[in-house]
Amino acid sequence: MKYIILLKCYRKYAILFASMVFKFFPDPNPHPSEADYDSETGDAGRELKKLAKKDRQLYLTVKTFLNKVKQTNDLTPFLQAEQIYRFPGDKNELYEMRIPKQRRGGVFRIYFCKSMEDNEKNTLILLCAELKHKPEPMKLDNATELLKKYKETIYKEERKNEKR
Repeated sequence: MKYIILLKCYRKYAILFASMVFKFFPDPNPHPSEADYDSETGDAGRELKKLAKKDRQLYLTVKTFLNKVKQTNDLTPFLQAEQIYRFPGDKNELYEMRIPKQRRGGVFRIYFCKSMEDNEKNTLILLCAELKHKPEPMKLDNATELLKKYKETIYKEERKNEKR
């Protein structure tokens, strides 16, 4: 009987440990699991706040999708279902969430990258977001710039730690 209880506790711990964590760039703190997404800062946080006011139903869809992503530790199923897209070539560190995959009134896109810090393998850095009505991404250049700023921030942190 004790063995079963320990096994259940271990599984619960493993699930909690393996889940994704979101950071809304430039905020270095992880998104609290109990908090709502429209209370965040940065470009992605502002766009989610606008979406919550403008289209509550789409906001709830986005929130549900983000919670699904948060509960996993692997993006492969989302990449295969084409709800998450990885940009090719020189932008291969940049990803895009399309929520929903297609919709007549437009889709909400969140541009993100995986954390480049060694101790944050299951962390996604949400760079920026947009409500899209056309197939071409309008904030792709902005996302690329924010990705560069994020890399610079990480590089500076590593340099600071090396000097200590």
